[in-house]
Amino acid sequence: MTKYLLTLIMFVSTLFSDSSIVVNDDDYLYDKFTISYDKDFSSSLSIEEIAKQTFSKTSTNNFTLGYTEEDAWFKFSIHNKSKDESFILSLNENYYDVANLYYFDERWIKKENGVFTPIEQRDVKSNKLAFELKILPNQKRTFYLKINSKNTYFGKLTLEKKNFYYYNHEISMNTLFIYIFGILTIIITFNLFLYISLRENIYIYYVGYSFFYLIYLINLSGLLAYVGLQQYIYDLSFAVAFVMGFLVLFSIEYLEVKTYLSKYYKILKLLSVPFFILGVLVVFSYQPWNKIMNNLAGLINIVLIIVSIIIYIKGHHKAKYYIFALTLYFTSIIIFTLTIKGNLEYSYFTRYGFVVASMFEMIIFSLMLANRYNEMKNETISSQIALIELKDNHQKYLEKEVHDRTDTIEKLLGEKELLIKELYHRVKNNFHMIIGLLWIEEDNAKEKVLKDSYLKMISRINSMSTVHKYLYESDTFAEIDSKKYMSEIIYEIKNIYSNKTISINENVESFLIDIDSATQLSMIINELLNNSIKHHKKDEVCVIDIILTQKGNLVRFSLEDNGLGFDDKKKSNGLGLKLVKQFSKKLSQADYGFSFNDGTKFELSFFANLAK
Repeated sequence: MTKYLLTLIMFVSTLFSDSSIVVNDDDYLYDKFTISYDKDFSSSLSIEEIAKQTFSKTSTNNFTLGYTEEDAWFKFSIHNKSKDESFILSLNENYYDVANLYYFDERWIKKENGVFTPIEQRDVKSNKLAFELKILPNQKRTFYLKINSKNTYFGKLTLEKKNFYYYNHEISMNTLFIYIFGILTIIITFNLFLYISLRENIYIYYVGYSFFYLIYLINLSGLLAYVGLQQYIYDLSFAVAFVMGFLVLFSIEYLEVKTYLSKYYKILKLLSVPFFILGVLVVFSYQPWNKIMNNLAGLINIVLIIVSIIIYIKGHHKAKYYIFALTLYFTSIIIFTLTIKGNLEYSYFTRYGFVVASMFEMIIFSLMLANRYNEMKNETISSQIALIELKDNHQKYLEKEVHDRTDTIEKLLGEKELLIKELYHRVKNNFHMIIGLLWIEEDNAKEKVLKDSYLKMISRINSMSTVHKYLYESDTFAEIDSKKYMSEIIYEIKNIYSNKTISINENVESFLIDIDSATQLSMIINELLNNSIKHHKKDEVCVIDIILTQKGNLVRFSLEDNGLGFDDKKKSNGLGLKLVKQFSKKLSQADYGFSFNDGTKFELSFFANLAK
C-alpha cells in the first residue's frame, strides 16, 4: 500500500513541476532542478519533431534511466536573471556516444558532442561532456539535450557560471583519478618486486588484478580523450573481465583453497577461465557480452565471499581481512548496480562510491600481502637463527672432535717421527757396520784389483750412509741441506784416498733438496770422484772442481778434473759410467753429458722438489 501511495505522490508532483532554471547573481552552481524527458523509440526524430512532442516525464537533474537502446531527450529552460551571460552545462559523464544540445535562435542551433568527438572540437575542452551557453541577462531559453549510449543512461546535469566551472569543478574528479592511478602504480611496482624476489604466483596474480583495474579506471575516467584514444573506450572494457579473472586466481591463493577446500580447488580455479574468454569477446562485440560479464562478475563475487567465510570457519583466521575488503567492495557494486538500473538516484556517492571502495579493497589486499611477506621473512629469519644455532653447536662439536683428533694425530706423528728417526739411525748404523766389514775385507785382500773393488763399494755405501745421516738429523725427514751432505761425501772420499795428492774446489750453494734427488746425486758424485782420482796421473796433483747451484727448481751440477780423460764410447761398458748414467736418468727431466778438454767434465741439470 505504501509503495502505491509513494508512486501516486511522485506522479502528482510531476504534473506541477517546472523544468526551468532561474539564474541569479548570488549563486554560481545550479545542481538541484527538475528536467523533463522522453524517449525516441525510433531513434530517428528530428529536433523539429521533438520540439512538438509533449514531455510528460520528469526527473531531477540527477537522472537514472537504466539501460535502453533508444535516444533519450531532455527538455529544460534557463531564465537568466543575473548579470552574467556565459554558462557551462555539464553532463558530468564522458561515455555517451551522442550528447547533442539544441536550442532555437531564429533557427535551430545544434552543438554536437560525444565520447568520440575530439577534445579540440568540443565547446568545453574537457573529458566530461559539457557545453558553453550564451544567455543574455533577463533572457529565457529552452534547451533540448539528446543522448545515446551502449551503456546505462545516467548522469548529473549541472549549470555553472563559466568562471566558477573552470575554477572549481573541472579539476575535482580528474585529480582524484590521477591520485588513484599513482597509488595503483605503486601497488603494481611493489608486488611485481615481491614476485621477482619470491617467485610466488599470488603476487603475479595481484599484479595482473591491479594492472587491469588501472586500465579500467583510466577508461572510466575519460582521460583518454586528452590523448586522442577515446575511440577505444569499448575495446578497453575487456579489462573488467581480466580484473575478475585475476581476482579469482588471487583469492584462491590467498585463501589457501588447496588446503582448506581441496575438493573444490580445480573447480574454483576454472571459474577464472570464462572471464578471460569474455574479455576477448567484448573487444569484438561490446553487447551482449558486457552485460553477461557484469552479471557473472556479481555472481562470482558472491561465491568468493561464501568460500572465504567457509575457509574462515575452518580455521584460516586471516581470511577475515579478505572477507571485509571484498564485502565492502561488493556492497559498493550493489549500490552502483541499483543506480545504473534506475533504482537509486544518481549522486557522486552512488556513481563513484565503488571506485573509493575498490581502493580501500586494494589497500587492504596490499597490506595482507605485505603482512604475508613479513611473516615469510620472519620465518626465514627464525630458520636462519635455528640454522646458526645448529651451526654453532656443530662447530663446537667439530672443534672438540678436531681438538681430540689433533691430539691423537700429534701423538701418532710424534711416534711416527720417532720411528722414522730410529729407522734412519739403524740404517745408518747398518751402513757403518757393512762399511766396517768391507774395511776388514779390504785390509785382508792381497790383490790390488780386489782392494780397489772393496774401496769402491765402501765409497758407494758411504755416500748413501751420509744421506741417511743427514735425514736422521733433519726436522722434516724428507729434505737435507745440499752443502752439508755434499761436503761430507767429498770429505769421506778424500779419506779413502788419503795416499794420493788431491785438491778439490767446492762451489756448492746451500739449499734443501728432497731425499730422492739427494740419493741419486750422491751416487753420481761418488762415482765421478772415484773415477777422477783412480784414473789420474800418479805423479801429478789431482785437481777437481765441483759446482752445485739452483735457480727455482732447476739444479745444475758439474764436476771437472785435470786428468787424462777417456773415450766415452769405448768405456761406456764400465760399471761406474753405467751407474752415473742410470742414476742421472732417475732424476726429473735430467740432461747430462761428458766433455773432454785437458781433462774430463761432467755436466748435469735436473728439476728437484726444493723447499721454498
